[in-house]
Amino acid sequence: MKPSPKPSGSAKRGAARASGGPGEGRAGLASVLGRIKLPAVAIPGRIVAVVAAVLLVLVVGGVVVTNSPIFSVTEVVVNGSEHVTQDTVERLVDVPEGSTLFNYDASAIEASLKQNPWVESVQIERTFPHTITITPVEYKVAAIAYITSSDVAWAIDASGTWIAPISLSVAVDAEGNVVSGTAGTQASLQQGSDGSEDASASSDGAGGDAASSDSTDGDASPSGDGADTSGASSDSDAAGDAEGGSSADSDTAPADGGSGSDAASADNASSSDGSAADGTQTLTGINAALALARQDGAVLFTDIASDVEPSEGSKVSSNVITAGLEYVSGFSSDFLAQVDYLSLESVDAISVFLSNGIEVALGEPTDVSLKERVVTGLLDQVQGITYIDVRNPESPTYRSAPSA
Repeated sequence: MKPSPKPSGSAKRGAARASGGPGEGRAGLASVLGRIKLPAVAIPGRIVAVVAAVLLVLVVGGVVVTNSPIFSVTEVVVNGSEHVTQDTVERLVDVPEGSTLFNYDASAIEASLKQNPWVESVQIERTFPHTITITPVEYKVAAIAYITSSDVAWAIDASGTWIAPISLSVAVDAEGNVVSGTAGTQASLQQGSDGSEDASASSDGAGGDAASSDSTDGDASPSGDGADTSGASSDSDAAGDAEGGSSADSDTAPADGGSGSDAASADNASSSDGSAADGTQTLTGINAALALARQDGAVLFTDIASDVEPSEGSKVSSNVITAGLEYVSGFSSDFLAQVDYLSLESVDAISVFLSNGIEVALGEPTDVSLKERVVTGLLDQVQGITYIDVRNPESPTYRSAPSA
């Protein structure tokens, strides 16, 4: 008996269609569901009307409350900040009559205060029923650039934006803390497009003329008259002297407190008119710039080229100043606390002078963290160091004073 032949593929498909496949089953279900009529939900007209009335009351009530004299602004409290005086805020802010705690123009207040270059944003607080408090929020100063040729100094924020010129006449107490003359803020408001500053516009009583001609040392960089300690180099570090270039012969911040360190030290600088009876003294020029940098937790930049032209609110275009900012952002806060100033002669000849009198040749801003680790390691391991070269952090060199 011959076996029955197996059905072909087409025969199978035909059988599937005859018995109703999965696709046909789904189509049939959809057809059945489509024929089912769902009951209509009727919303009574009264409910619709009530909902509409409630919404209308809320809208009208909101408008009434927003503009109601019940919450009218009758008292405006303004606060000053470090570089923006309270008088400045009062003069710039104008809250129109009829304003309430709900409809005052916050953007207009902020725009008015931003006429002052130090203001980054504004905080406005409402105190019911009638008071608003306005406080300017300043840009954070990352560095202060001192331009020797014109004896002016400018504040720079961390993003690389010129903020404003600062006053170069400040009073400090016996510990070197600034007690007056924090910034030429008002002068910057009167500044012309050519960058000149009107000293008469300063309201801080600090002599806002950033280009003060009576500076005691404004014609010299803190690294310009240092004592030559190259003779104190140990024989084992002769290679370091050769690699140090010009820095090898100008240890401007020797560990024994030589003149290079003092020239930039707000603690030791001589004042233009001597110390007052209460121990305060007036600093001018680069010493004032250093004192203000310390106060702001910023780093002083020196040896800035004369062709650098700052402008309020503009981005820094100088490559060497940008390089200096890269070091500032790359160093740890602990290391920055030891920094007096950075000398920015050129991108590949950047040096940092520490508060302990040690000069460190950094070079261009590469391997910043590694350079910091090398410097701190040497300072921990070697006594009497006066100069360190980490331009090549893989092969650092140093000089130290001979032991007694």
